[in-house]
Amino acid sequence: MPTTTCLPSPELADQLVELARLEWTPGATGDAAERFGWTPVDDGAWTAAFATNTGHYVVPEWFAAPPQEQAEDEECHLPFCYYYEADDFDEELATGGLSGNIDWLEKHHADDPEWRFERDTGRAHFDAQWRAAVALFTQRLGEPEITVRDGEGESPWNYAAWRCGGNALVVGQCTDSGSYMTFEQALVWIAPYRVGRPFPGAGDFGSLIEC
Repeated sequence: MPTTTCLPSPELADQLVELARLEWTPGATGDAAERFGWTPVDDGAWTAAFATNTGHYVVPEWFAAPPQEQAEDEECHLPFCYYYEADDFDEELATGGLSGNIDWLEKHHADDPEWRFERDTGRAHFDAQWRAAVALFTQRLGEPEITVRDGEGESPWNYAAWRCGGNALVVGQCTDSGSYMTFEQALVWIAPYRVGRPFPGAGDFGSLIEC
């Protein structure tokens, strides 16, 4: 089963923690993105707002929009691993010499040398990337307030969540809407999160962070 991966670097993790600890007043996230040296994406090829210059992209495309656009920041996502559970149809396509979802995933981020495509891995490898990212943020934020695994859904997904003042940072797994739910992804999710608001149960975390 294939994956393509680009774990956050320590420098990027520091930037994301700073973003999570920031009060998201109008213009604050845009100022932070400029300070980090993130590059606005405006070529129409991505639904991302910024390229981080580490191979990652920050979505959605309206994140940290200029104040005149009056777009309120509700959340941001930074995917770092994609996984595809191949099926018999993929094998039929490969046998016939035709392209399929595995080939599509191989081409996804192929222009970004930081990303690593592996054709024969598996869910254990996908989960290992999640654990590596959790360890990276645990070094900076301490132990997560909650770590849960949703084993009841179609795919077993994992989540770790931290509170950062009036915001939350989650490292989790969910479907990738950009691929029309074809791929699964692991990502960092940051958003305002009211103090005292409980984190969702395992089965509802995916809908919170999905992008």
